[in-house]
Amino acid sequence: MRDRWLILGIAVVVVFVLWRASYVPPGYETIKYETVPVLPVERYNPPLIEIWEAMEEQIPFDNRTARSPLLVMDFDANGSFTYIQFSFFADVEDEPWVHSAFVLRNGSAYLSSQRLDYHPPHAHPLGSLAAADAIPFDEISYGKKGMSLKVFYHEQNRTYDDTYKNIYAIENGTLRPLEFISFATPEVWNTIEIYPRDPPDENRTAIRIDEDPRALVVFAPREIGLVERVVYKTTAVPAGV
Repeated sequence: MRDRWLILGIAVVVVFVLWRASYVPPGYETIKYETVPVLPVERYNPPLIEIWEAMEEQIPFDNRTARSPLLVMDFDANGSFTYIQFSFFADVEDEPWVHSAFVLRNGSAYLSSQRLDYHPPHAHPLGSLAAADAIPFDEISYGKKGMSLKVFYHEQNRTYDDTYKNIYAIENGTLRPLEFISFATPEVWNTIEIYPRDPPDENRTAIRIDEDPRALVVFAPREIGLVERVVYKTTAVPAGV
């Protein structure tokens, strides 16, 4: 009798574990799309706009509700990306979802969506994605171990001056150097920040981006339109990480 109850108890535990592993709480359903797009791969030219087009084609989101791009990208020392992570919020059938793409260096893109009850107060993702796509990556030094690119959000007033060694505006596919830029706006704004993965000194650990003279802070056209004050450098300075 004792063995029978023991077997029954083990069976209940196994059933519970299997159910718990497969259970997704309401509001957090996840869809992984079976079709894997293969995007073009070219040195110094990551397929950023192609990612957006692939997601538009395969994910039935409402473009009018698209908000808040998250972009993370790593490059090797030769200027080829090693991976790209891109995601944004957009409604599907009037419900909030977050949609993601993970792109490998061979161009294979894996797409997924997750229902999430959140509407961020950010801008449409295509602006930042197009700005990153316009960066002349062939003019940037990648250091000994490559570099990383990330999009960051800011909701507080902030000033960038000569503390940051390399601040730029994206303008007609070029990086136009800035001397000073300040924000005092209720709008959520973002920066595209590019920094090397190896520390500037072999004896130092990783440091803040404003302490690394090789790091770049880049502003998209939308952000330039939101600034309180901006001062451009009169003499062009080559971009160097």
